[in-house]
Amino acid sequence: MKEPSAGRPVRGLPLPTLSLQRWLVLSHVVVLALPLVTLYGTGALAHDLEEQTHEDLDHQASLLALHIGSELGHAPAGSGIGDISDDITHLLVDAKQLTLAGFRVVDGTGVVVASSGDGVGDDIGDEDEVRAALTGSPGLALRPRPTDGSRTQPLSSVSRRSNVRVFVARPVRSGGQVVGAVVLSRTPREEWQTLWQMAPQLWAGALFALLTTTGFAFVIGYFLSRSVARLSGVGARIAAGEMGVDAPLAFAENSRVVEVRDLAASLRTMSERLRERLSYISDFAANVSHEFKTPVSSLLGMIEILRDDQSAPELTAEQKIRFLDNGQQDLERLSRLVSGLLRLARAEEGSDRELLDLTALARDVAARLEVTVVEAGAGAQRLLGNAAELRSVLTNLIENAQVHGGGRVWVELVPGGFDVVDDGAGISAGNLPQVFDRFFTTRRDVGGTGLGLAFVRAVVVAHGGKVGVTSTTGEKGRETRLSVRLPGR
Repeated sequence: MKEPSAGRPVRGLPLPTLSLQRWLVLSHVVVLALPLVTLYGTGALAHDLEEQTHEDLDHQASLLALHIGSELGHAPAGSGIGDISDDITHLLVDAKQLTLAGFRVVDGTGVVVASSGDGVGDDIGDEDEVRAALTGSPGLALRPRPTDGSRTQPLSSVSRRSNVRVFVARPVRSGGQVVGAVVLSRTPREEWQTLWQMAPQLWAGALFALLTTTGFAFVIGYFLSRSVARLSGVGARIAAGEMGVDAPLAFAENSRVVEVRDLAASLRTMSERLRERLSYISDFAANVSHEFKTPVSSLLGMIEILRDDQSAPELTAEQKIRFLDNGQQDLERLSRLVSGLLRLARAEEGSDRELLDLTALARDVAARLEVTVVEAGAGAQRLLGNAAELRSVLTNLIENAQVHGGGRVWVELVPGGFDVVDDGAGISAGNLPQVFDRFFTTRRDVGGTGLGLAFVRAVVVAHGGKVGVTSTTGEKGRETRLSVRLPGR
């Protein structure tokens, strides 16, 4: 999968561009609203309102059923519910005015004998809740509410706006027998209507919660954005080439926010590395200029002499050949310098790595260059590295020892790397600290560029390792040791 290229916006939600402080305030307000959204979106509030309505109706139906049963107990013998329907009707009408519920009373066959509204004489015995009540059990049913004008009423209206209606039925008993049932129905309050009607009691608490939440978000956002703004300013100054950014970074490094503190530390590291890199480039340019100046000046002088000789010949053929030979040597030196610099640049950039055995690699190079390998308890050494570059490192060190040392050369395999050792002329104390510097060579007269050991150091450092050199005189004579240590795996 391709990653989005730098500078190209990633497609996603069309979010606005806001400051960190505003994002925090917005996120806190959203979190504050989540409980309300959860109540409404999951239907939990609607279910709770339906349950409350069911319980209210069930209590009312139970009381009404007990009252009717009591009235039947005081009526003349043989009286049924229909005989006291007029008295019941007045009770049902009054109850409807107080509770806003619909009331119906049915006899043992399911026929409505009394109602708070219309429907007397209707047979509703097939309804689930009525059938359950006539068998002696409580009945419950939820049915879609018929479309009427209530759904368009304002939220502050007494009329309820829910789209369902709750039906509850309770059996009426007389003399231990079920002689009928009480059926109540009412529409629950709708969620938004309930919240609206609760608003006068909630507004103070909601306002306090809103002010507290946004206040905290504003304060936290201020301190966070202040640190981030400073870091942004530091990044802009570094991008503009300014390196003196220690003071604002020190402020951010003391931040109470871990991410801000870590980012400040990363920016400081980046600034220091950029400073080192700029210093390196400056020194590199100065070294290259110095190394190229002599052969280029020599070539320019030779060309000028040969051009002047065309108009007034004074040089002999032998002198011209000598001038051309010197020019060819200068060009060959320039070519070696260019090749060495390109090789050094590639080494400093790094390269692809693979898992390899350093011990086996060292043995192979030593065998090719016909030098002895001394085992010093290293064993197999596995690491992530570039085999071609590490071969070049060992080859450079061995050839450098063979050319400059003038004595025996051998390779010692040690834990964590290898040493190239010779017992030749050694390195003077004055030259010892400079052997890995670019363009440092004691054999400039025979074409040395001073880039071989600089290449060695660049490769080893790019692999996360270290190089070192010692040249000492002991009982067995002088010994020069070039050491390479690499991180294992």
